[in-house]
Amino acid sequence: MGEETINRYNREATFTEKYDARIEKFGTKDVMPLWVADMDLPTSPAIQEALSTRIAHPIFGYHHFSDRYFQSIQHWMLRQHKWQIATKEISPINSIVSALNIAVATFSKKGEGVLIQTPIYPPFMAAIKHQHRKILDNTLVLKNGHYEIDFEDFEEKAKEAKLFLFCSPHNPTGRVWKKEELEKMARICKKYDVTIISDEVHADLSYHDNVHIPIAMIKEARDITITLNAPSKTFNVAGIVNAYAITHNESLKRKFLTLFHRYALIQANPLSMAVTIAAYEQSDAWLKALKETFLENLQIINEKKDKISPIKPLFPEATFLLWLDCRELGFDDDTLNKWFITEAKLGLNRGSSFGKAGEGFMRLNFAHPKQEIKEAIALLENAIDFF
Repeated sequence: MGEETINRYNREATFTEKYDARIEKFGTKDVMPLWVADMDLPTSPAIQEALSTRIAHPIFGYHHFSDRYFQSIQHWMLRQHKWQIATKEISPINSIVSALNIAVATFSKKGEGVLIQTPIYPPFMAAIKHQHRKILDNTLVLKNGHYEIDFEDFEEKAKEAKLFLFCSPHNPTGRVWKKEELEKMARICKKYDVTIISDEVHADLSYHDNVHIPIAMIKEARDITITLNAPSKTFNVAGIVNAYAITHNESLKRKFLTLFHRYALIQANPLSMAVTIAAYEQSDAWLKALKETFLENLQIINEKKDKISPIKPLFPEATFLLWLDCRELGFDDDTLNKWFITEAKLGLNRGSSFGKAGEGFMRLNFAHPKQEIKEAIALLENAIDFF
């Protein structure tokens, strides 16, 4: 990314949630906002150029999804994840969060169970609660700084589940699930006829030897899985792009899309298509450099981890989100959040918003220029000194 990773971009008054919603979120503007999961880093030059080119054309009428749009997704999945998909298996959708809600409405009835793994991205729980379904929580187990699945509990919960809202890679813990873990979950879901809705929006952002495997590539999961994805997280374009679903099973796909069509929720956006094509056709090298920047930021934090003890960073295998274990501070949830705001001057996500299993934790977004990460850790170090 070169010098672009060093530049700071003033995002205030650009209608951005991260900055312009600070008073609403934290009660003050006097915090460094490291919460909502977008980046304070520019998107790829190819995307910027594609947008400029399209905006230069002054007509923005109705559009349709082009063959090139579908092919760009198809080729990206093959190149990045060795996943062979047909273009007919790709379904444009408006957003992943709306898709979670529609999946719950489509594949379960009021009072029936939906399986999740907390701590989890809050819209997973919201999708279940809003539609009066039963949350079946297969709580992840933290062992020696690493989250694991309790498979005995997973199977018990699967017995009464209609669907499984799966997060892969996992937000907020940063886990990249191993093939053996995916195979076990897939076998259990197939055994009990549980549909899998897999949110894989962080799939491109794995590190080191951690290789993301789409769960639909697992034999037992292929015909029971709907995979949700988008360029939004990888390319920092969440405010402009649509998402898409990938479904191998044609009948499952048709059932899933019923409510989208009923309420006219699928519309082609010319800017979204331009972004998706530029991202998936011309931004491979940019993504490689971005991940190197993320690893450098994690190294900055790692070098200071002893200085911010008793807070323990749980370094992720994927995503640009760092899960902080703050339990040794001894604060209750409200006090912990207030301490970060008033003492550390940092605006993070409350761990409790990810479920009861997140109590005592905070989530930090490290997709910022390196200097800002250094400043954030210095603020946290200073707060610890006065603790």
